[in-house]
Amino acid sequence: MLVDINLLPEKLKERSTWLWVAITILAAALICWAVLFWLAQKNDDEAQSLQQQAFEVQKQQEDVTSQLRPSSFGQEKAQLAATVEWLEGYQYKTVLLLQELVYALPERGFFLEFTFTSPNEATFDVQFDEVSEAAHYLTRMKASSLINGATFELVETEELTEEELSANVLPRYVARYFVQFLDERAQTETDAIVEPDDAIDQPEELPVDEAEPSENEETEGGGVVE
Repeated sequence: MLVDINLLPEKLKERSTWLWVAITILAAALICWAVLFWLAQKNDDEAQSLQQQAFEVQKQQEDVTSQLRPSSFGQEKAQLAATVEWLEGYQYKTVLLLQELVYALPERGFFLEFTFTSPNEATFDVQFDEVSEAAHYLTRMKASSLINGATFELVETEELTEEELSANVLPRYVARYFVQFLDERAQTETDAIVEPDDAIDQPEELPVDEAEPSENEETEGGGVVE
């Protein structure tokens, strides 16, 4: 006996099941894509916002820097100009001093080395043909109005070579001097820092009777002052 079985409804049912599964997967994929797209868009917006904020902060910093820079540069420029002006006014004019020292040299006297050891002090070496010229030069320097004091440091005789000895060359003498010269800068600075109390207080002068001898007082030599 033949049995007739109809399987068409079951095939249709299987097809509809797979169709729903495919639709569900596709819908889930679309939802995931939409969520990912939304997150990516949100991140882009936040990144643009942060970039805009950073740009605004940088612009504000540049504005503040541009406002501060001219004033700071102006202060530094003014301070530098004041320092240069002070140095130009404070520098010692050595031309007159050197002219005075050169003028006091003998005919065959020569400077070998000149060094400023302090604002108003200097040491220098001079070459002479005779040792007596070194003493004469010291005397001339002490008589100068630009020099407060001068002393010998040393006097040496130059060593001659064999050729010079064979040629009967006379030895030369090198004298080193230490001088203290008149410095108006130091006087100006001292006057500027004098205290008012010190300027008022003056040493008391001796009475006239004690400072000068009397008419009848005898001197050491035995004479009488009239």
